[in-house]
Amino acid sequence: MWWMALIGAAAGIASTAINKKRNREELERQKKLAKEKYKLDKQYSDNLYSLQKNEALDQLGIQQDNLDTQLGLSVDDYNTSLLAQAFGIQGARIENASGIGASLAAEGASGTRGNASNEMIRAYAAQGLERNIELQDRQNSGNLNRMTTGANIAAAAIEREKASWMNGGYRYNEKALKDSYNRSMYDLGVKEFDYQITSMNNPFDNFLDYSAGMLSGANSGMQWGKSIEDWKRDYNKPT
Repeated sequence: MWWMALIGAAAGIASTAINKKRNREELERQKKLAKEKYKLDKQYSDNLYSLQKNEALDQLGIQQDNLDTQLGLSVDDYNTSLLAQAFGIQGARIENASGIGASLAAEGASGTRGNASNEMIRAYAAQGLERNIELQDRQNSGNLNRMTTGANIAAAAIEREKASWMNGGYRYNEKALKDSYNRSMYDLGVKEFDYQITSMNNPFDNFLDYSAGMLSGANSGMQWGKSIEDWKRDYNKPT
């Protein structure tokens, strides 16, 4: 049965060589697929980022246009209000001056010109008008400050969001960080594939693999030969 053991050993060596070749080819195929997958993932990530960036910048442009339009309308309303106030102030001053003139004329006609009480009334009226004008100016200043401050805050927020998509911005750096991580994971996977492929060419490992294949094949050959001998013996046994 020794010849069956030799045949089995040879078959075991051949089977080991075939399996190692197939395993090497499979690892090379998986390595190639990993590279293609990385390229597709990178292309998808770049295209998605570009799409999101363009959409965000378009929306921010619309927001900026709306802000400019609203600010323009608010300024127009503010200027119209100032013009109306100016006419009102002019009318109030004319009316106030007319009232003072009438009061003085009445005093002259009655011979009581220089009456202290009337002077106080006229002074109070003049001061009251100026106080109202000053109050309106303060209100106008406050309204203008709130309007411009709100517009500046909104404009700054728009600019910050735009900058986040540009080189050095938050969203740009986030994309770069993800790309760097994915590249590192890909490189790590390639190193593992290269290690497995290189291990298949290790002389000591090859010696062990072929030895195990040869011994396993020889054992199988012997078992097969024994089965044949047993069959022949049983077949030739006298009945």
